[in-house]
Amino acid sequence: MDQIFTKEQVLDTLKQYFGYDQFRLQQEAIIQHALNKKDSLVIMPTGGGKSICYQLPSLLLDGFALVISPLIALMKDQVESLKANGIPAASFNSTLRGTEEQEIFHDLNNGNIKLLYVSPERAVSERFLNFIQRQPVSLLAIDEAHCVSAWGNDFRPEYIQLNKLINLFPNIPHMALTATADKATQKDIADQLDLKSPELFLSSFERTNLNSRVVPGQNRIQRILRYLEDRPGQPGIVYCLSRKSTEQVAEKLQNAGYKAAYYHAQMSGEQRHRIQENFQKDELQVICATIAFGMGIDKSNIRWVIHYNLPKNLESYYQEIGRAGRDGLPSDTLLFYSFADYKILREFIVDSEAKDDFKQVQLAKLNRMMEYCQATSCRTNLVLSYFGEHREESCGRCDICTHPPKGFDGTVIVQKALSACKRLKEQVNMNLLIDVLRGSHRSEIIEQGYDKIKTYGAGSNISRNEWVFFITQMINQGLFEVDYTDGSKLKATLLAQEVLFNGKTVTLSQWEEFKKASQEERKPQKSKTQLFEEGLFDALRKLRKQLAEEQGVPPYVIFSDNTLKEMASQRPFTLSDMEDVPGVGRYKLEHYGDVFLEAIQNYITRESTPSRVKGKTYLETLKLFKQGNPPEEIAIKRQLNIVTVFSHLAYLYEKGENIPLRQYLAQDEFDKIILAWNACGEPNELKPVFDYLKEQVEYYKIRLALTIHKTQ
Repeated sequence: MDQIFTKEQVLDTLKQYFGYDQFRLQQEAIIQHALNKKDSLVIMPTGGGKSICYQLPSLLLDGFALVISPLIALMKDQVESLKANGIPAASFNSTLRGTEEQEIFHDLNNGNIKLLYVSPERAVSERFLNFIQRQPVSLLAIDEAHCVSAWGNDFRPEYIQLNKLINLFPNIPHMALTATADKATQKDIADQLDLKSPELFLSSFERTNLNSRVVPGQNRIQRILRYLEDRPGQPGIVYCLSRKSTEQVAEKLQNAGYKAAYYHAQMSGEQRHRIQENFQKDELQVICATIAFGMGIDKSNIRWVIHYNLPKNLESYYQEIGRAGRDGLPSDTLLFYSFADYKILREFIVDSEAKDDFKQVQLAKLNRMMEYCQATSCRTNLVLSYFGEHREESCGRCDICTHPPKGFDGTVIVQKALSACKRLKEQVNMNLLIDVLRGSHRSEIIEQGYDKIKTYGAGSNISRNEWVFFITQMINQGLFEVDYTDGSKLKATLLAQEVLFNGKTVTLSQWEEFKKASQEERKPQKSKTQLFEEGLFDALRKLRKQLAEEQGVPPYVIFSDNTLKEMASQRPFTLSDMEDVPGVGRYKLEHYGDVFLEAIQNYITRESTPSRVKGKTYLETLKLFKQGNPPEEIAIKRQLNIVTVFSHLAYLYEKGENIPLRQYLAQDEFDKIILAWNACGEPNELKPVFDYLKEQVEYYKIRLALTIHKTQ
């Protein structure tokens, strides 16, 4: 007989284990679909909460969920996070020793595991299939499901064999999840995995907490250093196209005083593991990496992602920037692009051994990536459109929205470039054309007689960086074509003839100098309250790191940055208040609530705080009371009215503090006040009771009596 779960049961499980009172995006519908034992294809942005979609049903269904995850490090992170929430989980991968495998088998047989993570290679092995078919698997989740599709961004052949598991367990819910999949990839996932009439849950691809910026690829290191200067201590990733670049960028950041390291596929597994662990434990601020890094980490507080080079397509770009801000806090992305990057990536595709139709698709995707970089309208909408999501309003966060490009009549500049190209018989690439326009004396120009043409030096008043910027726009506007089969030489198009001979005008975007661009990145001045909350947040992060080191887990496993930010903002006063903070489930409340409450209270009473910081005055009264000072003495020391002190004590009593309020009231006074309160209709205000007693009983005694009565 199928199990039936109420909405209250589902929400209670969400609060108990994950610390949230409500679901995000389509989580609730996806979870209910799984509880109804139906198949689903879930397309949800990174940071949108995909994992809860299969983790929560596993806690309600009998048996355990089998989760296919492609990277060992990611499995390890998720298992640690689940255990920190009080959820029994394990991962089954190639790094396990024989005794560890036996322990997992034993725990599974005894029903002591609710989620089992397995790599795709291990999942389709004959030994594992023979074992798992005898187990009470309640749900099968396939994460990073785009890996099953040859049209996807990270095709992995072993994913195709995962339909063996689906066919092995035909009567349980099957869930395929990914952050990036266009329509062709979505269909391929469902077909390859043999999903049974899967419901498509397609969430918006928009990451509303990401602020995106794209700039030409000049002065990259200088820009990155300025970027990091504006983001002190914030962890991030710099994605590079080559192994060599990762090492060079990391070295330059290290020389500038940053805790940076490089990461690429040529390093040993042990080296990569160490770098990744140090980054997760906040011992490294910056990782300079090839695309091999990122897919396998669950670090939620990455605050920024920089692309040092042009990504190969929008799927890769979207997935990589998705590493930032997975905790929902505002995060930034910066992309450097250049025509040189485009040329290298194009050559990778053309020179590959792939089939021609596949090459054409990849080239088209690369061209769309370049169009994104040269966009003059909302970048977010361009990405949404690429994934089949269309809307009219702009995002208001990307650089195009916040600082719209300023156009100008660039016809004369364009004519100079086109004329020079024509006079050079269309036998030069971009770099050589720029050198001729700027009047360079390099040997090749002199030997070829290029210094004799009429337009030699005609653009000497324009910097090289500006010329690269303008000519790239000309390529994108269809004025130049690039002959990739002949040294990337520039060829003027028919449209160029209109500009040269028929009076057609051309609008170009203005070049922004580096200093001006950097100034735009400066943050506005913060208020005293913001500075106080940031200081408390830092104090809580230090406590979290200390606890994480003691327990041997990454800091974000204890509490995410977002949860710590909420603590700093809400400043919970009691465990009951703490439980209301998003991300604080009952298990974490039990294990960490007291120590974080103490840290918050100590910070509030110790630091110079804004006058209206919630709880400070109560904490100061509580501190004196715990030191043995009677209310009268507290009033003198704090220069407060005695009524105010008793009001503080009543508030503290309501919040669960052990304050002996009864000793400040005689029994007959207490009884008289409660009778009067009942006679007045149990009002919330004190004045009706005060008037009923003919003003013979002080207000503070009425407050104490009602506080005691209501909390009994």
